[in-house]
Amino acid sequence: MARKVRIAAAQVGAVHLDASRKNTLDRLIHLLEHAASQGAQVVLFPECTFTTFFPRHFIAAEAELESFFERGDIVTSENTRGVFEKAQELGVDISIGFAEATDGGEHYNTCVYYHAKSGSVLSKYRKIHLPGDYEPFPDPEATNQLEKRYFKPGNLGFEAFRVPDLADVGQDQGEPIFGMMICNDRRWAEAWRCLGLQGVEVVFCGYNTTGFAPHLWGTSTKQDPKEAESMALFHHKLVMQAHSYTNACFSVSAARCGWDDGKYNLIAGSTIIAPDGKILAESITDEDEIIIADCDLDRCKSGKTRTFDFARHRRVKHYARLTGQTGVLEPPHLRDTVVNGHKEEPNGHVDSGKVFSLRSVSGPADTKTIRILLCNPNATEFMTDACLEMVKDTLPANVSVYGFTAPKPAPSAIEGNFDNIMSGAAAARAIVPIADQYDAFLVACYSDHALIRMLREELSQPVIGIMEASLLAARTLGSRFGIIATSGRSKYMAEDSVRHYGLEGFCAGIRSCNLGVLELESKPEKEVLSIMCEVGKKLVEDGADVLTLGCAGMTNMKAAVEEAVGEDVQVIDGVVAGVHHLMGLCRMGTRTAKRGMYISSATGRESRRQDWY
Repeated sequence: MARKVRIAAAQVGAVHLDASRKNTLDRLIHLLEHAASQGAQVVLFPECTFTTFFPRHFIAAEAELESFFERGDIVTSENTRGVFEKAQELGVDISIGFAEATDGGEHYNTCVYYHAKSGSVLSKYRKIHLPGDYEPFPDPEATNQLEKRYFKPGNLGFEAFRVPDLADVGQDQGEPIFGMMICNDRRWAEAWRCLGLQGVEVVFCGYNTTGFAPHLWGTSTKQDPKEAESMALFHHKLVMQAHSYTNACFSVSAARCGWDDGKYNLIAGSTIIAPDGKILAESITDEDEIIIADCDLDRCKSGKTRTFDFARHRRVKHYARLTGQTGVLEPPHLRDTVVNGHKEEPNGHVDSGKVFSLRSVSGPADTKTIRILLCNPNATEFMTDACLEMVKDTLPANVSVYGFTAPKPAPSAIEGNFDNIMSGAAAARAIVPIADQYDAFLVACYSDHALIRMLREELSQPVIGIMEASLLAARTLGSRFGIIATSGRSKYMAEDSVRHYGLEGFCAGIRSCNLGVLELESKPEKEVLSIMCEVGKKLVEDGADVLTLGCAGMTNMKAAVEEAVGEDVQVIDGVVAGVHHLMGLCRMGTRTAKRGMYISSATGRESRRQDWY
């Protein structure tokens, strides 16, 4: 039974800076109608479809900048709903990109997949690989790319999803598996492989790609613009074709193209590509245009079961470098390696003017997965999620961190001893029965929390809290640390904990932001960051050369504090420090000592018939 889907890419020509929202929306609707008239079941629209590509401009006025972003429900918003209403009327699914402003004031380069028959968004993706720079180029003639200024990196990952009502589903086959990425993501093999490992059959990618940007590319400004555009088109097709082949999937790309404002050239090159890398359909203009192709999803099968049968052929133990580092780490220059004050030739002859290589050792690839439970002892889910997001990019492939949020009656925030004890009891009751599934436990409360000792008593796996972990890291990296605390009471609690840890002599100070824990999320982000940065600066003036963030809820604010205090001061996030501390203990094969303080009291409770805890 054939699993064919007729898919279209809606290429959109020039959209000028002063183009009206209604005019642009009318063009999108017309393209959708044209695709539907040719039998399209799914239509892909470009990146940031509803406006000109504003990240090329430096926009200082906040009101003007915000006018390019969509708020609330994209399906029903005044500036965008027309295309979704038309999609539902025609019974055609769409994947469409837009600039998103969240209710919390965050900004993302986003796309959604809209399922026409159910009238719902099946999947949302936020662009992860943001290109370009934060500041514009000094050259006024340069083409800027300021996505890093206007957007945050996406936080939803590369998640494939199934789509009902498009193709016949056989006995051994499910609904089509689709995935989305945006523009620069297509250049990164990791993005494709994440989707490929979920069995993706069609990848959708909308883009705005400049045809001439030597400053952005790091090439000569004397380059022929025609040659530059040709090379940009070549690179676009190269990655779409190559990665369609290496992941045995179809790909669909839709361009925003043409000469915006008569000055900024964006390439066309919208394509539909088969799993063997061959182009099935390609645009022929740089204007509004529909391309369309019938995609038989069964054509993915040969690649997925033979050449790119991941289960049989991938060798993940050799890929740890892919997730263990970001920038390039080159091997050392042989001419620079020295032992005992001499340089030596590779044959072992020592001569002060010759070259040799240092002896080194390295262990085998670590294939055993380390499972760490991140225990948030309060009942506020967003704090758990923020902690997981913070640590995610620092993890090697064989370490998994799982987020636990304490169930009620745990309090929503821990701001005193009563909250401490109540949250510890609620969390421990839920954690102990599942503890054998994990190798280590991180208590994500910035205090000497009761749960730490409770778990150390009851379990043999290593346990640490984020405060203790951050202070251990701070003592390693600097001579005096300062703590950015939340409320006034948390300052006093932190002072007591520092004394308990025996680190009072190394503490330059603890300063409060005079904020409740939940206010880190509820107050405007700019206000919170301003307060935290000011407190960080004062601690540096007090003599701190390392700062620690005194709440798990601050974990996503590290970058702003780092920028405020400068590169000579280290800023420690306790969640990341704690996870990596536990990773080291697990690799060492260590356990919690059971001779003294941390002998379990479970036997005593049982003898007293108090197993009801």
